[in-house]
Amino acid sequence: MLRFPVHPRYARMFLAAQERGCVRSVALMAALTQGRNFLLRGVDKRTDEARDDLFGEEHESDFFMLMRAWRYADKANYAMEACRRLGLHAQGARQVGPLFEQFLAIAEKEGLDVSERRVDGEAVRKCVLAGFSDQLAKRLDGGTLRCELVHNRRGLLARESCIQKSPLLVAAEISEIEGRGGEVNVLLSLATAVEESWLKEIFPEDYREVRGVTYDESMKRVVSRRERRFRDLVLEAKTSSEDAPLNEAAALLTKEVLAGRIKLEAWDEAVEQWILRVNRLAEWFPELEVNPIADADRATLIEQVCYGELSARDVKDKPVMPVLRDWLTAEQLAVIDDYLPEKLTMANGRKAKLTYAKEGPPVLSARIQELYGVNSTFSLGHGRVPVKIEVLAPNHRPIQVTDDLSVFWRDMYPKVKAELSRRYPRHEWR
Repeated sequence: MLRFPVHPRYARMFLAAQERGCVRSVALMAALTQGRNFLLRGVDKRTDEARDDLFGEEHESDFFMLMRAWRYADKANYAMEACRRLGLHAQGARQVGPLFEQFLAIAEKEGLDVSERRVDGEAVRKCVLAGFSDQLAKRLDGGTLRCELVHNRRGLLARESCIQKSPLLVAAEISEIEGRGGEVNVLLSLATAVEESWLKEIFPEDYREVRGVTYDESMKRVVSRRERRFRDLVLEAKTSSEDAPLNEAAALLTKEVLAGRIKLEAWDEAVEQWILRVNRLAEWFPELEVNPIADADRATLIEQVCYGELSARDVKDKPVMPVLRDWLTAEQLAVIDDYLPEKLTMANGRKAKLTYAKEGPPVLSARIQELYGVNSTFSLGHGRVPVKIEVLAPNHRPIQVTDDLSVFWRDMYPKVKAELSRRYPRHEWR
């Protein structure tokens, strides 16, 4: 490659040309691109029609159009009038010939076959792909000239390019053109149409089919995605909402739940209290060998809730307690309500709610009227866990937290009764 006084891309094309029997074509293509473009752009309609009449239509490569134009100019001996009629820069075209001969001489010296032969256009285009694979572009749609390139770039195919119907192409020239308002457009020119099958043939390590699963935010569901890629350029992608693996779907839905984008309606305060009861059971009764539910375990439990579902709609209304109850063994499950119940039955026959926290004893909350007739302390777990008592006013606001109701009745209640009986005369005040 170093023997050729051209960009390494064209040197690479020479080596590919030797394999495909088209060295002369590549030598001419290299010569055509060393100087200024002699095929003038933006010509009038008459000139454009004259080109079509002489050169014919071209849909495979802008190089091929340049090659026809140069051969016309060379045959016309670079006559000014003949070149002007077709919008050719005669002097620019004249400079191609010596370069062409120079490149042929170097190629022959290096042992390449420079004999004239009938050349297949497909072989030449494959050589262009070999040299410019890092400038592969995919048309985004048929209605515009917008393209997506490898290395996460985007650009516009030049309007004068002949290759405006090809979905896949390589651009031998990429330039930045400043547009209105300072906006910079990436312009793709000197394009050559290529086939996807050639990518797999010439660059098998860079062409791959990828299957993945993702959460589609717009659809609110997990979808499987199949892609064909050349390096980092997605050639084609297809999504399906039906065949996503359930374990991968559950992991993605769990991620959405943990991020707060999906709400499990059944995961309420009662569930959080159940988790706290399990953790305090493990702490206060180690002989039961209960595994506490750590923060990392929550993700595991949520994933089990999500398993079997594919959409946010299916997940949000699923019951969660069956999964949570499976955390405990049958023996542990049989004693949790006995050792650490949700509610406690008091001496007066009333039931009061118990609230568990990460630290400290459980708290029994009840209004004053519900505590009449109760004059004692409380404990759980057969006397091993003391209970604090939160005395509430009729409006359910806390008045006092105490360990012993007898102390409350003796010291605090007379003051509370005097104040609250005036505010709530319809309630019973003993």
